[in-house]
Amino acid sequence: MPPCPPPSSPAARVWNPFRRDAVYWQGKHGRLRRHIAGSFLGHVGLLLALVLPMFLPGCKKTYDLVKGSGKPKAMIRQMKVEVKKVQRKRVLVNPNSPIVFEVPPLELTPLNLKEVTANEYKIGQGEGAGPAGYAAGREGARFIFVRVRYDGGNWDFNMRNGADENMTKEFGRRAKMPVSTIPQDVTLLELGRYVKGRAPPVVFMVGSYPFRFDTREIKAVRNYLLENRGMIFADNGGNQFHSVFLRLMQSALPEVAPVEIPDDDPIYQAPYPLNGAPPLWAHSGTRALGWKKDGRWVAFYHQGSISDAWKDTHGGTSAESAEQSYQLGVNILAQAMAGYSEWKMLLEGKGPKK
Repeated sequence: MPPCPPPSSPAARVWNPFRRDAVYWQGKHGRLRRHIAGSFLGHVGLLLALVLPMFLPGCKKTYDLVKGSGKPKAMIRQMKVEVKKVQRKRVLVNPNSPIVFEVPPLELTPLNLKEVTANEYKIGQGEGAGPAGYAAGREGARFIFVRVRYDGGNWDFNMRNGADENMTKEFGRRAKMPVSTIPQDVTLLELGRYVKGRAPPVVFMVGSYPFRFDTREIKAVRNYLLENRGMIFADNGGNQFHSVFLRLMQSALPEVAPVEIPDDDPIYQAPYPLNGAPPLWAHSGTRALGWKKDGRWVAFYHQGSISDAWKDTHGGTSAESAEQSYQLGVNILAQAMAGYSEWKMLLEGKGPKK
């Protein structure tokens, strides 16, 4: 009688989840578990595909100007006064006449002044019934206030107290331009990742403590300022910020030295005529400093915490100082964006050749 075959051993369990016969996908609800797992992995993959590119070193960023209506024209118009000459009547007097003629002195003779426009200004480019904006802007874009985020220190100084939002609202109200009241922040490194011609024309940088930066960030700042025609609007919220910011600018632009901006500089003249920068708290000086390259200011540095005057309480400063602070902010934003728009039009071959 032949011997009985040995009993067969049970099949080994498969634990590899990528195999169809894995233990996870067996049993009564195995098929359902496969579908749930597939759906979950698909959604995670889609989310990663959308989010990860923002953190990749080579990822490019964009920023759009507000589109203006009509034909490009002058960015800003200031007050203009026309003087109308008055023909003076000649009086012939007989010296032997018994009537005495009293001729008033010349300085007391009134002039007829005709004021054509009084404190009229226009921000943006374009003429027509549409919203204010810029010739190189994009339809549907809104103005966004951009702040620099850096390592160490307090890059968000006064942001939670309404400074950025209030300045944005004031710019939109005075410029009659659509705005987004949600500010945007970018890192020093991200400043160098903007597509040429689609970078923020001006970014705001403030703090009251020292901060850190490395060689890659120095290169990014230089690229933003010179290759992408950007501008830094900096504000000293405290003395410790001052020395580090000067070192950053020295590292990024070693060939440019900071100078005090004259009170009659165009940046103080339009759309609001100002007698220089309001000193406010003057942490490191009463005069604004500037770095000029190729005939334009690439950085404007207020040394007295202008963002304190923008916040909800205005830092306890007077209403007049707060108003001057808003006016200076409007001047810098408007002029930076107008200059950027003209440069972008030339870049695209649409502007007048110089």
